[in-house]
Amino acid sequence: MSVTEKISLERAKTAEEVGVSSKEVQAFIDHCMEANKELHSIIVIRHGKVACEAYREPFGPDYKHMMYSVSKSFTSTAIGFAIEEGYISLDTKFVDIFPEARGDKPDANLEKMSVEDLLTMRSGLSVTPMMDKRRDRWFKDILSSSWISEPGTEFLYISENMYLLCCIIHKVVGMSVMKYLQPRLFEPLGIVDPYWETCPRGIEAGGWGLMIKTEDLAKFTLCYLNGGKFQGKQVIPEWWTREAVKAHADSSVTSKDSDTVVGYGYCFWRNGSYEKSFRADGMFSQFGIGFEDLDACVAITGGEVWEQGMRDVVWEHFPKAFIDDASEEEAVELSIPAYPKLEAKPRSYMEKWLADRKIKFIKPPILDLAGYPVSILPLPASFMEKDKAGNITDITIVPNGEEIVFSWREGDESNSVRVGMDGEYRWDKMTLGQIEYTTCSVGCWNSETELEIHIRAIEAVAERHLVFKFSDENVIMRPSSWPESSVMAETLKETVKDVVKQPFLQNALSTALPHIIPIIDLVHVGRVFKN
Repeated sequence: MSVTEKISLERAKTAEEVGVSSKEVQAFIDHCMEANKELHSIIVIRHGKVACEAYREPFGPDYKHMMYSVSKSFTSTAIGFAIEEGYISLDTKFVDIFPEARGDKPDANLEKMSVEDLLTMRSGLSVTPMMDKRRDRWFKDILSSSWISEPGTEFLYISENMYLLCCIIHKVVGMSVMKYLQPRLFEPLGIVDPYWETCPRGIEAGGWGLMIKTEDLAKFTLCYLNGGKFQGKQVIPEWWTREAVKAHADSSVTSKDSDTVVGYGYCFWRNGSYEKSFRADGMFSQFGIGFEDLDACVAITGGEVWEQGMRDVVWEHFPKAFIDDASEEEAVELSIPAYPKLEAKPRSYMEKWLADRKIKFIKPPILDLAGYPVSILPLPASFMEKDKAGNITDITIVPNGEEIVFSWREGDESNSVRVGMDGEYRWDKMTLGQIEYTTCSVGCWNSETELEIHIRAIEAVAERHLVFKFSDENVIMRPSSWPESSVMAETLKETVKDVVKQPFLQNALSTALPHIIPIIDLVHVGRVFKN
């Protein structure tokens, strides 16, 4: 993937200059903090200019962020280009592209499933959210799923529909979705080095896995708001930007959230709380919201599990923040309180003892069986990935002035990061599950024999916490995360209700998940060995 030249959005001198109340935007931020909403960043645009922006440390403007289902809107855009260029149409049948999918037995539903059915989440397929992404058979597993309705009739939010669309792009244009979008979308918008998770065969996940910066999400949303134009140039076909954000499917059948019941377009949602608006939406509150009658948009990244709760806070302050007369408004500088860090504490004598030793942990078999071995990446960050890494072992802890060097192995990947022991982050890179992340790490000794380390992968949504308790050559490790795995369990439980339609399976998974997910943070038992 070639590097794209960065194109920055124009910044207004003040928010009020372009009709945005910075005071109201700060009120939104304060509301998020008071309500314990996990806000990572926000950019507000009006009349084509960035009115104001803010990032919660350690997040910042130069770091990519996992977009989750916002990825779907980018997949949709690729389909829009393919239709515009005559490769396919909305009515193109999936089996016309992949006749080999028919198999030996005729399937009336498969014969009917079209590009538009996949785009609007009306494929009729019911794919379990627990599908094993590690296996090199996504295509077969998805098409082997149960049919819950005739294609084109019933809305059911299935992320894997987007993978099938990416398969179509690969087949009809003869290249990856990333390569296809590079000159058509990424270069014109100045989206630099985006990353997209793929299946083992190199086909983009489609429904998740895209990593871009907050400003990239803002530019993408602005382009759709402006009918496909960006900085005066037509980038996305205008007709597609108008059609994609319209309600094409009745989404009221699977949810009661006010912003998910008023219609779904071509991988964009209509908003129930503000009628003249659309949004690209991703898990953990990644939002690109376009206000069609106000020439404004808002891009938000976060780690908030309850998305409707975050959206409710958004609607309390937007479009209220958009003002016509700013002459009486007092401008304020936006600020999001930084995440708290572990405070520096007295160092332990054990650091010297550990310097030439290695810690090995026993693999918890139940986690291997479940497919979720403990990784430095917490469950919220690794749940959808094909390579979840995991089974932390071969740990070394070496003192280095005001920091320690923490090294470990997961599978065939080894990493080292510096951990600030003076209350300040140390920044590094790590590669897990074949994905490179930026890390910031801080630690402290809670006692002479208890070490706590926090490692955050900036591009993801969660922070890993590890507490080591030493007793001679024995050690236990207590992993946890923020957001917590128990909160993730509740989210998955709701997802199951929306996606799995077979009553028996729905009840079984809904009952089991709250008990299964907390096991992900099992205490690990290990030994310390002399190097």
